[in-house]
Amino acid sequence: MAYYLASDIHLRMDRPERARRFARWVRQLEDDASLLVAGDLCDFWMVARQREKELMDSEGLGALADFRARGGSLAILPGNHDLWICPFYERTLGATLLREPYDTTVHGFRLHVVHGHLLGARRNWKGWMESREFKHAFELLPRPVAGLLDQLLERKNSSSLEADERRYLAVFRDYAVGLRGRADIVVIGHVHRAVDDSASDPRMIVLGGWQKRSSYLKIDSTGASFHVVADEHQENRSPAVVSRESSPSPPSRSTS
Repeated sequence: MAYYLASDIHLRMDRPERARRFARWVRQLEDDASLLVAGDLCDFWMVARQREKELMDSEGLGALADFRARGGSLAILPGNHDLWICPFYERTLGATLLREPYDTTVHGFRLHVVHGHLLGARRNWKGWMESREFKHAFELLPRPVAGLLDQLLERKNSSSLEADERRYLAVFRDYAVGLRGRADIVVIGHVHRAVDDSASDPRMIVLGGWQKRSSYLKIDSTGASFHVVADEHQENRSPAVVSRESSPSPPSRSTS
């Protein structure tokens, strides 16, 4: 049985191409596979502005519901964007909700999974934006005003992207080193750059976002492989796959 991990898909109704790409990937998963989404399956815009009955119009969420109906297992560890939609995940998708840090052993690999936003690198003002009060205020804004605020925040995030990524990755690497001897693979989300420190101990994988590419970790009886697939529509080139593999851990370790 294969075990998959992905994060930061950021589904939203005004990004249908992202939902289609995610849906195509989910439909390719084996019927008995397990999928863990390590935060931010849905974007804050979708969480705050769409009614629950509208959410299943997303092709990505529909594919997850079909995956569960086929017999697949779905677990979600909430991120900073989708914290307030957890009851919907449980009720409509049949997802198991996880609390971070989440530790498990899969095919001999000891995994430690966090979304990453709580590890100490975020700006204080972003913490306020994750509050229930901000969500309710954003819900009440007229759509043009909410759209303008969304664009302003996106531009602000883009302008400081490289510095923010460096700051987060430094914190993530220190965090992973602190787990040496207790985890074989430390899996983190939140940062949208896909990173595989395959030579480090423990191995650190930042799953990466789905804005311009698809990335996921697959673990099965043959090992652990990290895949990054470029989006041919946004990048205007044929998909390229980067896969880094680890051999399974000694067979004495348990499998779950």
